Amino acid sequence: MLTMRHIQRLVFWTFVGVFFISAFAVVFYTFGYRFNFERGIFIYTGSISIKSNPQTVTIRIDDKPVPEQSLGILNNAILISGLKPGEHFVKVSADGYLPWSKKAIVQSGLSTDFWNVLLVKNDSPPQKIPEINSALKIFPAPDQNLFAVAGIKNDEFIVDTLNTDTLINDQVFSFSQASLPSDEENIEWSPDNRKLIIPLEHNEARAYFVVNINDKNIATLQTLTPNKRSLFNPRWDPTARNFIFYLSGNTLYRADTETLEATPLFIKENILAYDISGNNIYYLSRDNGIIYRISANTDIQPVQITTTPIDVNPESDYSLVVYDDNRLAVRERQNGKFWIYNKLSADEVIFKTLLENGARGAQFSDDGKKLLFFTDNEIAVYFTNDWKTQPVREKDTTLQAARFSNSIKNVQWTKDYEHIIFTTGENAKIIELDNRDRRNIESIASFSSPIFQVLSRFENNRVYFTLETGELDFIEFPTQPNNLFGF
Repeated sequence: MLTMRHIQRLVFWTFVGVFFISAFAVVFYTFGYRFNFERGIFIYTGSISIKSNPQTVTIRIDDKPVPEQSLGILNNAILISGLKPGEHFVKVSADGYLPWSKKAIVQSGLSTDFWNVLLVKNDSPPQKIPEINSALKIFPAPDQNLFAVAGIKNDEFIVDTLNTDTLINDQVFSFSQASLPSDEENIEWSPDNRKLIIPLEHNEARAYFVVNINDKNIATLQTLTPNKRSLFNPRWDPTARNFIFYLSGNTLYRADTETLEATPLFIKENILAYDISGNNIYYLSRDNGIIYRISANTDIQPVQITTTPIDVNPESDYSLVVYDDNRLAVRERQNGKFWIYNKLSADEVIFKTLLENGARGAQFSDDGKKLLFFTDNEIAVYFTNDWKTQPVREKDTTLQAARFSNSIKNVQWTKDYEHIIFTTGENAKIIELDNRDRRNIESIASFSSPIFQVLSRFENNRVYFTLETGELDFIEFPTQPNNLFGF
């Protein structure tokens, strides 16, 4: 027969047992374990973390909404924990935006990260810049609010400056029966925002002008060259005001645009192409196919960058895209052959052909770890270094981002360097690099006439478009400029 003392002991030890079982369950739950009733065992769960733009979003896992109280914050990302290992379907949405979705593979004890989720507005009509109706191309100044706008008006080639804050435009140059060059030469601003180098074609000849936008004084660059020989590819000197570099034949010169009568300074000869990065000039030698570096502001011996020569055609045109001494690309313009130079260490140097033909352009990411390049129908990215953020990529690998049957143009990075903007006809689109499951691709703007040019100004969270009709339009993009996710 049970006495009161026995009953008290039984109740006490029952509570002790419940306590330890509950504590054991809580500890297991805290460390990510969940009981699987189908299998009758504890399993170690995983999680999914999401960084998105916009920040305020609704998340569904396997078509079930995730309650707000189930969301955590880790590394500035939304964390959904306690997910069973295996395949899950993730959907991120927000009012006024197109949804983003993807299948995710969750692993025990690990987080599957999606840190570049970008939602596109489902109704964001472009806004037209007033008083601009003849734009062909726009060229940004170092001052982020200032553009040069080139166009044709009444059979006259004109260049206006446009302040995008005040929307005041001012014509600074005009020339009858002329046009922008059909190749890659563009209008270039001086580092102090005071002057423009304007290339144009007139009567099947190339001419260059330097325009002071304040007093509208115009000088012809051809007066710089000895015996008025042809010049091309003028670039502003980043180290000295009013000075430019240019090629005459295969010889590189430096000249003062304020004193055109002065004799230009000879720099180097037998140059097929050059580029300026920082305060340095990089050039491809016509003699041996080697790339060298010289300082823009000192008279020193060239530093050899590449050791393996390119088999150059002295009659072809080449372009250099330089990030620094360790990362650069070379393109033969006529056939589009494309090389990458990637120096990982003193003992590991990669210099190889990425494309045998068809390359139309290339652009490094701001950290130099990715190189975007493209043809008329394909977009690809080369990784110069290991990329350890999910999805993980290895150095010296190429990822094909997209292939299209229609011609593509205006291919360029977005601010996060995990998305790419491009155009097809009247549509501007964006595609993500994340190739897990599938790539999300969306339209960011559509027009009634073909798009000539796309110019991203992410400092102001805008993307500008020039159209065949001569309009200059823009959209707000991305939509949240200063969120903590860093888009």
